[in-house]
Amino acid sequence: MAQRYAALIGALVADAASMGTHWIYSPERIKTLSELSHFPFIEPNALHYKDVEGYYAHDSLTAGELTAYGEWLALYIRLLAEPEISTHQIQQRILDYFGPGGDFIGYIDSPTKALLLTLFSLEPDDWPEDSGSEDDQNPALCAIPALVALKYPSEQLEQEIDRIVGITHQNELALATAKAFASALNEALRSRRMEPVLNVLKVKSPIEIQDLIEKVRLLDGDVNDLTHVFSLISPACHLKDSIPMAAWILQNSSSYTEAIMKNIQVSGDTCGRGILIGALAGACYGFGDEKGIPISWLTTLQSGEALAEDIEALLKAAKS
Repeated sequence: MAQRYAALIGALVADAASMGTHWIYSPERIKTLSELSHFPFIEPNALHYKDVEGYYAHDSLTAGELTAYGEWLALYIRLLAEPEISTHQIQQRILDYFGPGGDFIGYIDSPTKALLLTLFSLEPDDWPEDSGSEDDQNPALCAIPALVALKYPSEQLEQEIDRIVGITHQNELALATAKAFASALNEALRSRRMEPVLNVLKVKSPIEIQDLIEKVRLLDGDVNDLTHVFSLISPACHLKDSIPMAAWILQNSSSYTEAIMKNIQVSGDTCGRGILIGALAGACYGFGDEKGIPISWLTTLQSGEALAEDIEALLKAAKS
C-alpha cells in the first residue's frame, strides 16, 4: 500500500512543484528562476513569462496548489473510491466540479472544455459514455495512477481505462498511451527499478512513440543533453513528445527530486509530464531518504491532509 500511496502523492506533488513555471518554454529562464527561494514551489508570476515563449495560465493559484492536471487526478481519486460508480455519475461529478459554479477555479484545458460543451449540449439521459474528444494531449494520463491503485486484473484494467479515459478522450493514441503508462506503473510497483519500467513503457507504447523512446534513451556522452533531445522531440503537450521526454528524464535521474527538477528544467508542459514522472518516480523511490519524495515537499502541498484522506479511501477500495 505504501508504494501505491507514493505513486499517487508523487504525481500530485510533481504537479504542484511544476505549477509556478508551467508552460514556460525556456530552460534558460527556468534556470534563472531556480535561484528564487522556495524553488520549485514558487508563486506564479506573469513577469517570469515576459520575453520568452510561454503561456501564463495560473494567476489564480498560489505556491503548492494543483493545476488542472493535479485536480483531475485528485477528482479521480475521490470518484474511483466509490464502489461501482457509473460512467454517467462520473460525468455528472465532472460537470459539477469543473463546470460553472463548481469548486474548480483555474485554467480549463482543451479536452475538458470539449467535454463540458458535450455535456451541456445534451440532456443527462442522452450523454454518451464515450463522450471524449479527439485529443492526443497529456490530460489523457490523469486517471491512470488512480486506476492502477485499484489493483485491477490486467484485462479489467484495460477495460476501465477505455471507460474512464474515454470520458475525456476518444483518441487511439491517447488510449494506447494511457495503457502503456498503466503497464509501466504496475512494473514500478512490482520491481521498484526504473530500467524495467522504461522498457515496459517503450514496449507497450504505440510504435511511433517506441521509436522516439529508443532514440532518446540511446543518447550518450556529449550528445545526451537538452539540445539534442529537443532536436528529436518537443517539450509541449502532445503525448507523442511527452512520453519520450518523460522516458529521457527518468533514465537520466536517480531520485524522485532529481526527476522532478529535471522535468521542470526541460520546460514546456511540465505539469502534464509530471503526472507520469511523479507517479513512476514515487513508486520506484518511495518517501524520504536521499532518493524518495522529500518530506518537506509533502508539507508544501496545499490541502495535503485532505488529499491523503482521499488516497487512503481509494486504497481501501482496491482489490485484495
